[in-house]
Amino acid sequence: MMRWTRRVALVVVLLVACVIASLAALRLAAYLRENESAAAAAPTDGKFVASGHGRMFVMDPGPKDGVPVILFHGTAAWSKLWWRTTAALKNEGYRPIAPDLPPFGYSERQGGYSRPEQAARIDGMMTALGTGRAIVVGHSFGAGAALEYVMRHPDRVIGLVLVDAALGLTQTPADAPAILNYGTVRQLLVSATATNPLATRFLLSKLIYRQDAATDQVLDILKAPMRVEGTTSHIADWLLYFAGSDRAALSASRDEVSRIKLPVSMIWGNRDDVTPLAQANDLRSLIPSASLHVMQNVGHIPQIEDPDAFNAVLLAAIREVTSADKVTSRDDVRRGH
Repeated sequence: MMRWTRRVALVVVLLVACVIASLAALRLAAYLRENESAAAAAPTDGKFVASGHGRMFVMDPGPKDGVPVILFHGTAAWSKLWWRTTAALKNEGYRPIAPDLPPFGYSERQGGYSRPEQAARIDGMMTALGTGRAIVVGHSFGAGAALEYVMRHPDRVIGLVLVDAALGLTQTPADAPAILNYGTVRQLLVSATATNPLATRFLLSKLIYRQDAATDQVLDILKAPMRVEGTTSHIADWLLYFAGSDRAALSASRDEVSRIKLPVSMIWGNRDDVTPLAQANDLRSLIPSASLHVMQNVGHIPQIEDPDAFNAVLLAAIREVTSADKVTSRDDVRRGH
């Protein structure tokens, strides 16, 4: 019996050693891969814009006189993932503005990554671009920063469109797991997942319903910023914000969200298992005036799963919030506001 127990213990030790060695190897691979500056690696069809909280990389294809539409991407994505949506918006005369929310993409990783800090970055970016009032579109985890921006700067916003929003409003506030307080642990986890090119297809497959949407083009876009220096360590820092509640955020308070007066529209995939449709219905209980567009047979990322249908729905949602804003503006004029 003693001999058998020792053998089991030895096997466990060897397995643990193999896991640690594999994670260490992935962390080393990430370190070696992340060898370019953001300025050198960034695509030439975007630009860097000062925000007062680090330079932000922005896709801003114009037209300059179009109504601005700010597109907030989700976790591990970046501005380029909106490429088909920016083209559709531009064709309709809008001015799509797609920033990289740090630590993702090519924006400078300066300061923290809370929703209020992200909202401050966007406000600084919009000031630098000299835009007027904008329509704000927020997808997934990026919807939290989008909602925060809208709540803190309502005078700069025409309306808000939330796409499969991950807001955490149905969850009990909690801190990140204690093990994530160790930076080394976070870096090992991130290098094995978010910044591991071999894991990109698998991770994407867990977010989408239409698996054929995981094309080589989409995968190449997601992987592109992985060569920027410091990516793993910065995403490891961001992981604390992702895994814990952002208690300082206005957008994390159900009471504060229920006081929103700006026009709101929502777009949701009926096959979304990440932020199920029930979360959209809960959000409508807080903002009864919000409209809801349910897309059929798409999951958490409708803009890549069914881009043509998504773009049509998004344009309809934009027209809705724009019309509602005009009505509100007329009412304010009549009241003398």
